Amino acid sequence: MKVTAVSAPGIASPAGPRPMTASQALAALKINSRVKVTIADTAENIALNIKDLNSFQTQIVLLGVTNPPAKINLTSTQAKLYANLLAKLFENTLVLNDTFGVLNSNLLTLRALNPQINKMIITPSTGTTKQMISPWDSQLWSKSVNGKFQIQTHINTSGPATNPGTNTSTTATVVPGGSSKFVGYDDTQALSINYKGLKALDDMGMLTGIESFKGTAINASVLEGKALTDLFNKYSTEFYLNIRDTSSNISKNIDFIANSNKKIVSITQIGNIKPLEITRAQNFKADRALSKMKNAYSLLFTG
Repeated sequence: MKVTAVSAPGIASPAGPRPMTASQALAALKINSRVKVTIADTAENIALNIKDLNSFQTQIVLLGVTNPPAKINLTSTQAKLYANLLAKLFENTLVLNDTFGVLNSNLLTLRALNPQINKMIITPSTGTTKQMISPWDSQLWSKSVNGKFQIQTHINTSGPATNPGTNTSTTATVVPGGSSKFVGYDDTQALSINYKGLKALDDMGMLTGIESFKGTAINASVLEGKALTDLFNKYSTEFYLNIRDTSSNISKNIDFIANSNKKIVSITQIGNIKPLEITRAQNFKADRALSKMKNAYSLLFTG
C-alpha cells in the first residue's frame, strides 16, 4: 500500500465552532441536530429566539451578545425555564423583570445564574409587607432595583427556610427556597461572609433593617468586624464578634478593638504570631479587650 505524506496542517485539531446568529444556528440545527454551535447575536435577537434555542440547548456551546451594553431581558419564570441555556451566557448579560414574590420563588435558579445576572428590576410593591431575604443571598439581591429588604437572621417554626445549610438544633435538613421549616437556626456566620452584599444593599437605600438575632458570635477579621459594626449600628441589632486576624492587623486596629470591647467575645491571633506593637496608652485603653485573647501574646511598646 502506498502511503502519502501528510503535512502538519492536515493533522491539526479542528477549529472551534464558528459563531452564528440565532437564526443561522437554528437553521443549522434543524438540518443536523447534533452539530455544536456558538451563538453571537444581539441581545434582542437572542431574547426573541430564546424558546427555540432552548430546544437545542445541549448543542449550544456559548451564547454571546454582540451589541453591549444591551442586555437580554426576561422574567424570572423564563430564566427558570431556560436556566441551562442561560448559564452559557457571558457574565452580566441578563436583566430579570418581575415581582419580588416571583423572583424569590425562583431563588434556586437565581443563585445558579448569579454570574450572568446584571440586574433584577423588581416591580414596586403596593403593600407594606417587608421583603425578607437571607444574608446568604444579599450579594444577589444587591443587583436589584426597587427593592426594600429586611435581612432575616433568625427563623422559627412560623418562617420558611431560605438559608442553605443544616439546622444545628435537630437533624432536619434546611432546603434553600423550599417549604421546609426549622427551629432555632441563627445564620450569623452568613452575615460575616456576605457583609459586602449587605453593605451594597444599604448603600443603595434598599436595606430597611436587620432582625435581631441570638446565638454564637460571628467569626470575622478586624476589617470585617469594622464593616459589620458600621453597618449594624444603623439598626436595632445585637451582634457579637470573634476576632481572628494577624498580630499586625490587630496592632494596627487596636483602637477599634478597644472601642468595641462590649461586642467582642474573643480575639485569636492567626498566622505568624508576633508581639503586638502598640503604645502604652493604647494598651491601657484596650486592656479589657485584650484579656479576651485566646492565645498567649506579648507587647512591644512603641511609645
